[in-house]
Amino acid sequence: MPSSYTCACKRIFTAQNYLSHHQRSCAHTKKRLSSAISSFREFVGRRKKARTSPGPAGVDPSTREPEVAPLPARPPSGGGIVPLDRERSIEGGEDISLAQRRPRRQNRQLPLRFRDVLPQPPPTVPMEVRAQPPESVGSVVTSAQRLAACARTVFRTPPNVFGLVRQYFSSQPPSHDPEEYITLADLSFIPGSPQIPDQPNPFAASSSESQYYPYPNRSSFQLGEWYWNQGVQKSQSDYTNLLEILDGNAFNVADVTSTHWKKINCQLGANEYDEGDGEEWEDEDAGWKCTPVSIEVPFSRTTDTPGPRLYRAADLYHRSLVAVIREKLANVRDDKLFHYEPYQLRWNPPHLDNEVLVYGDLYTSPSFHEAHSQLQESPGEPGCDLPRVVAGMMFWSDATQLTSFGTAKLWPTYMYFGNESKYRRCKPSCNLSNHVAYFETLPDSFKDFTGGTHEGATHCHRELFQEQWNILLDEEFLEAYAHGIVICCCDGIMRRFYPRIFTYSADYPEKVLIATVRNLGGCPCPRCLIPKDRIQNIGRPRDRQQRSTLERSAHQRETLVSEARRLIYESNYAVNSAAVERILKPHSWVPTSNAFVDRLGPMGFNIFHALVVDLLHEFEIGAWKMLFIHLLRIIVAYDKSLIHRLDERYRQTPTFGAATIRKFSSNASEMKRMAARNFEDLLQCSIPVFDGLLPEPHNGIVLQLLFTMAHWHGLAKLRMHSDLTLDIMDEVTSALGEQLRRFKATVCAAYQTRELRQEVEARARRNAKKSGKQTAGHQGKGSSRLAEQVQAGRSTQTEQRTKTFNLQTYKFHALGDYVSTIRQYGTCDSYSTEPGELEHRTPKSWYRRTDRKSYVKQLTRIERRQARIRRIRDKSVHRPHLDISELATSPHAHHHIGLTQRYPVHIGSFLRSHQGDPAVTNFYPKLKAHLLRRFNTSSDFLGPSTENNTNTIIIKDDRMYRHNIARFNFTTYDVRRGQDVINPRTPHCNVMVLRADTNMRHQGHRYMYGKVIGVYHVNMIFIGRGMVDYTPRRMEFLWIRWYAPIDQDSTWETLDLVDFPPLEDEHSFDFLDPADVLRGCHIIPRFASRKRHVDGLGASASAKDKDDWCEYFVNRFVDRDMLMRFHFGLGVGHVYSHHLAPQQDDIAPHSASTSHVGEDDEDASNSGEDDEGRIDDEDDDDDNPMNPDERWYGSSQESLVEQFEEMYASELELDYEN
Repeated sequence: MPSSYTCACKRIFTAQNYLSHHQRSCAHTKKRLSSAISSFREFVGRRKKARTSPGPAGVDPSTREPEVAPLPARPPSGGGIVPLDRERSIEGGEDISLAQRRPRRQNRQLPLRFRDVLPQPPPTVPMEVRAQPPESVGSVVTSAQRLAACARTVFRTPPNVFGLVRQYFSSQPPSHDPEEYITLADLSFIPGSPQIPDQPNPFAASSSESQYYPYPNRSSFQLGEWYWNQGVQKSQSDYTNLLEILDGNAFNVADVTSTHWKKINCQLGANEYDEGDGEEWEDEDAGWKCTPVSIEVPFSRTTDTPGPRLYRAADLYHRSLVAVIREKLANVRDDKLFHYEPYQLRWNPPHLDNEVLVYGDLYTSPSFHEAHSQLQESPGEPGCDLPRVVAGMMFWSDATQLTSFGTAKLWPTYMYFGNESKYRRCKPSCNLSNHVAYFETLPDSFKDFTGGTHEGATHCHRELFQEQWNILLDEEFLEAYAHGIVICCCDGIMRRFYPRIFTYSADYPEKVLIATVRNLGGCPCPRCLIPKDRIQNIGRPRDRQQRSTLERSAHQRETLVSEARRLIYESNYAVNSAAVERILKPHSWVPTSNAFVDRLGPMGFNIFHALVVDLLHEFEIGAWKMLFIHLLRIIVAYDKSLIHRLDERYRQTPTFGAATIRKFSSNASEMKRMAARNFEDLLQCSIPVFDGLLPEPHNGIVLQLLFTMAHWHGLAKLRMHSDLTLDIMDEVTSALGEQLRRFKATVCAAYQTRELRQEVEARARRNAKKSGKQTAGHQGKGSSRLAEQVQAGRSTQTEQRTKTFNLQTYKFHALGDYVSTIRQYGTCDSYSTEPGELEHRTPKSWYRRTDRKSYVKQLTRIERRQARIRRIRDKSVHRPHLDISELATSPHAHHHIGLTQRYPVHIGSFLRSHQGDPAVTNFYPKLKAHLLRRFNTSSDFLGPSTENNTNTIIIKDDRMYRHNIARFNFTTYDVRRGQDVINPRTPHCNVMVLRADTNMRHQGHRYMYGKVIGVYHVNMIFIGRGMVDYTPRRMEFLWIRWYAPIDQDSTWETLDLVDFPPLEDEHSFDFLDPADVLRGCHIIPRFASRKRHVDGLGASASAKDKDDWCEYFVNRFVDRDMLMRFHFGLGVGHVYSHHLAPQQDDIAPHSASTSHVGEDDEDASNSGEDDEGRIDDEDDDDDNPMNPDERWYGSSQESLVEQFEEMYASELELDYEN
């Protein structure tokens, strides 16, 4: 009987060739093969995870294989050498030469301090450790301020490669660890992530009607989401998205035509204030309420009808705070990144003797730990043993103008949760801002109620604000604050949540409104009672002491305010009467009830502590803006013509980064339409601009003050602080106060300063506007006399008044509170007003959808529509995880240089065309020597090669290939991934590299700086001793012109000065391995020096030296990461600075002791194995794009391209022209 052959699809064939032919097109076989491949990949992934993750508890660390830090995405010593056919199979050994079979050292590593370590999230808690609680390892004191300190057990994770350790004050590891969901893509600031198409959620309900309710089907939902949640002003991208929806396989036109859109929009926008029986949502939903707000208006005994009268001021649209918490914790999308338990982040690098505390997010701050410890130590609810969790609440509120022209205003209040990462909270695309209320102000009809004028209008405004907070802090919230609310979380665990308010971010006018203190009173600070005449003592020891000893006290306030309110509301005294002033004025209190003190004060909440510092309003457009304006006054007083030179210098200042330093406006001194970010740029580039404008010694004093201001600002904006950096900031704060006082006493006293022209014009506009209102209010009797007074006053409005530098303002006083606030609540970016200002864009965009009449009510409906549509999407649509290899420029790689060869440069022709150019002197010998030096230390040898004959290097076809840009990825100080783009044709052409002799004891210049003239690669062939074959290898290099330091030492008194060596100098021009670049740097000309070529004619066309200046400043304040590179050894992510000696090549693995109850550190060698990614080089696009699943080992692309093996074979002729 003839044998038969059966396919996986059950079909039977009589011959083997029939079966083989069928299997080529058999869908069942392909599916089975695909499943097998997927299973194999999962198996490999599990093995890799088991190999790279910490081992089980109790494993002897000495038996484990030593672990090393993640390697850079290049051959560490090869410098971008790429064997194009490296991975040839050796199974057919008889077809491979003996030289090709020779083993090679593939994993040579750079010394540890030169490695580019990829960022990692804080160390995670292994699953097996969570299932087995650790033993008690001792005790710590949870709070030094508590009278009875309680001892608690400590649970610690093993450190990661950066030395970061998570420490929990708990006897058990956390049941939910959000850090395990963090990927490298989440830690990267690199643009270019693609849009991944959504897929139906396999776990969604089977019924399409319930799945997309209230939309009847998927097609209707897609169109509704496109309209409501993809922007108001539709762009070309939105138009493309619409076409993709209409062209999708699941889209059905018939489903859309039968949809009742108006009914659906009404259902989506329904709220609790709607009349009738509206449909309730099945899941947690915090709808809007409308509550009337009434206040008691006091009329003094001098009026006709004295006594308080009730006045209904407005209708408040708000949401229940408890309902918002429930809705948040029912959100599956955000639950996995919600921290239920706080922890301390500690840093233990090898170069420090002791572990230091790291400050960042609110959930790692001491204030959160204190609240969590107090909750755990307090008696629980009777009969309840559920886990108790703190829900950290952070409030922002600020009034905003909804339109550029018009009177439409909104006063929104936003609430964020401190349990979430600040890096996600600052992204509007994450939708983590909860709109909880739209506050109202006194209407114009209030004047009619009071008879036209009322001496207590400001008092009623404060009363209205506090009454609205009384409504928000309702009985339900107070009950939850005291006893918690039980919620079933998305992981299926029931927990009891206790809301706690930690911060309230607002500008100064709103802070005094919240704290119920007098605006710019004798004690202007809302946190302490330091009088105005002592504000200038910032930084002095007595000032530091008084900030704590003179803290505002709610108990002291209650006594004074109660007495003042009795006089106003019972004895009918005027609000501003002498009797009331005697009681309240010494401490700048106001006679207003404080909702936070009255309702939350008995539970231990202190509103004065919650009013945190605000860097944006207090410094960038506060203290620094005031100083900048006065410097302009001094320059005008010294020489009016210098103001034009200042504007010219700012215009000549080069930009940096995508938006780090922007192009300055035509006249920076006019400050037209400048935001806080513009003033920040002015400060970061101020030293080269102001240098030399004033005579000595005033010039030196001003430059030192600007240096200290920029230094303080850079430290204040750090996203990750430690005890060490906070000690430095404390010293800089003292120095700043001393220099401000010296500046006022020395420089300001030497000049008679007056208002600037724009200040005079602004004052005239304000007065004209005020006079117009007065004229309109006094039509008829007396109007002619008033008009004459207004006309007489206009002549004096154009006079320049004398102006002095005022240090006695709250904004200068607030600078002394930053260090203590960071130590208590984490870094400033977590609670800055900047996220709130950014969130203002949302209601402004919603306003365009309203009819401009009852727009507040319509805004609440739009907010609910968008939130509910997002919830429908999360339930019905699955968003595939974005793998890091899908990014346009993978963060794994150290650098990216395009694969294109469309721009060949023949070296011989290049040298002939540049004959006589000093830059190309010895160009070819230097290039070959550079390539040989890199090849000698490459991974193609078992040990270092001793080949020194440059003739063994052959550059294929004598061609090098030019690239327009090079992208350099780097790990920032706060363990994120950043990117600098270097373009030799723009000012973004400067790079910095680490000096070879740098160590912690070296106090000179730790970095070298160079200007990139060109970005190239060559195909090199090695024919020296130990050659393998004639296969060309791609080697990338930068043609660079070095800067030379002018000063011998780098100090913290001024910026480093560099210049270009003479063109004839042998070392002026050189070649640099791209893998040696740390990142880009900001080089600013020293404008006080002159240009080298006054006639504008240079000697080198390649170097473009016609625009050279004699000296340059290295701007260390250009961004936070650059600042921390000069604080050598204090940047957590700067691993190269963590080691005292360069001979240490590996990190010793950290074993998990009994106190860690964990495992060894993660094997970091895997980061050199997963470097896959597409290459996107903007204008360096290749005509034949690579397959992202293939690997090019050793180049910046980090993937080997098998298709290029044939193209680079020596017997093939390459078409370089196409």
